[in-house]
Amino acid sequence: MRVTTTQMYDNLLAGVNKQLAIQAKGNEQISSGTRFQRPADAGLDYKTSLDLRHAQVGVTGSLDAAKTAESRLGASQTMLNSMQNIMVRAQSLAVQQGSAGLTAAERSSAALEVGHLLTQFANDVNQKWKGQSLFAGTAVDKQAFTIDSSGKYAYTGSSQDRVVAISDTLQVTSNIRGDAPSFSAAFTALQDFETALKANDTAGVTAALGGLNTAGSGMIDLTSEVGGRLSALQVTRTSFEDMKFTLDKQINEHEAVDVPAVVARLQQSSIALQASYSQISQVKSLSLINFLR
Repeated sequence: MRVTTTQMYDNLLAGVNKQLAIQAKGNEQISSGTRFQRPADAGLDYKTSLDLRHAQVGVTGSLDAAKTAESRLGASQTMLNSMQNIMVRAQSLAVQQGSAGLTAAERSSAALEVGHLLTQFANDVNQKWKGQSLFAGTAVDKQAFTIDSSGKYAYTGSSQDRVVAISDTLQVTSNIRGDAPSFSAAFTALQDFETALKANDTAGVTAALGGLNTAGSGMIDLTSEVGGRLSALQVTRTSFEDMKFTLDKQINEHEAVDVPAVVARLQQSSIALQASYSQISQVKSLSLINFLR
């Protein structure tokens, strides 16, 4: 069968287009770092990538939620530690001020320090985390405690906890509410202690020590509770970090392009492309000669 010049030209042109497609795909793979960018490139592989990335999104969301809960509880623990230290200092003062030999002036001076401790305790319990009240439950825009008409500190937050959904099957409580009895007990003990000092009431100071000790123990219990939750959350976070690492590795191994192989293919394609261009030029020259004849 006779092959015409036109057929030769069409075949060469088809070869050029094929090499150009190889060049475009190779350059795209190198720039993106992946073997495929769309379903048409690799249908089943693309579907597998979608499944892996969907799982990756879920794990990343769970990891972010765990970190949020951990951060909030960590801030709560910091404040509880501060409140615990306040109670320890108040207890120490109560032991000192319980001595019958102290003067009214000395107790009055101690009352000033207790007043500062009380203010600091109120500041700690009304502390905010990222602009949200730590100890007011879900009432994040309110202070946990305010002073009522009788001069006592009263809880003004909500009765609901802040629950974080780590996954479809795991939810964690990420806060300590101010309506836990230990907070009110601490306020009452500190105020009673301050009142007794101002009145130079030795018996009242001694009585206040019992309340301070009880409230202090309650603050220790709350701090330990938060510590336990944090420990559990750290285990959960580590688990999700491991899952994310595994998924990231799987995605990379599944999608990553073999750059040296692509570069070699591009080089071969470039040689073939140059050869096609050369042949096309020869065919054009041959066609011109035949025309002139």
